[in-house]
Amino acid sequence: MRLRATAGIVAATGVLFSAPTAALAADGSEPGFSKVAGACAELTDQGAGWAVLRNDCPWKIKGSVVLSSGDTPACAQIAPQGTNIVTWEGDEAAEYAIDCPAPAAARPAR
Repeated sequence: MRLRATAGIVAATGVLFSAPTAALAADGSEPGFSKVAGACAELTDQGAGWAVLRNDCPWKIKGSVVLSSGDTPACAQIAPQGTNIVTWEGDEAAEYAIDCPAPAAARPAR
């Protein structure tokens, strides 16, 4: 009997802790996190032909967005914990922010 009670508590605890997290991730409302794991750029606002990106990292990055067509506008430099605007022709919506790859010379050695 004791084993069953313990298993039930563990299962119930898992549901309590995982359900809210899943709900946040499913509706995309989890603030402060990009959709791409490990990414610094976050889409914070947008309109027809523009988007505001925030750099969540303590170093300078270049970021852009992926548009509803799959196209990616030119990258914009973003200061540490700063913001910048990315622009494009047309009225497509920005789907999400991306970090632009750094040139090989600027990448940290492994």
